[in-house]
Amino acid sequence: MSKPIIKKKFGLTIISTLILILVSSIVSIAQGINNLTMDKKYIRVDIGHGAMHCPFLSPKLEAKLREIQNVENFFIDKRNSYATFNLPSDTEMTSESLKKIGTDVGYPADDVVITIDIKPIKVITK
Repeated sequence: MSKPIIKKKFGLTIISTLILILVSSIVSIAQGINNLTMDKKYIRVDIGHGAMHCPFLSPKLEAKLREIQNVENFFIDKRNSYATFNLPSDTEMTSESLKKIGTDVGYPADDVVITIDIKPIKVITK
């Protein structure tokens, strides 16, 4: 073979290798981003009738929710009567166990609404 043909094949090999590395890097980054959201549960606890303004029950509920193991990004909005936080996806907390926390504090069962999602929960304030 002549030298120009060898140089072209070598150049194509290098370009193909670089493209393969670039594509695999993009795929691994995308999987990493996906794993960041997949390893969490996003929780919202709504208390009906604006009942989080109660000076007796609301602090008790907040304290109990903050005691949950591995709770992250805890946020409470007493004015709009809800709390949001994240838990690891392998948490043992369920909708029922979270609702029980609210009812054990003293809220009526119908007023405690739990939302659990694998995607971040959008918060819309009134």
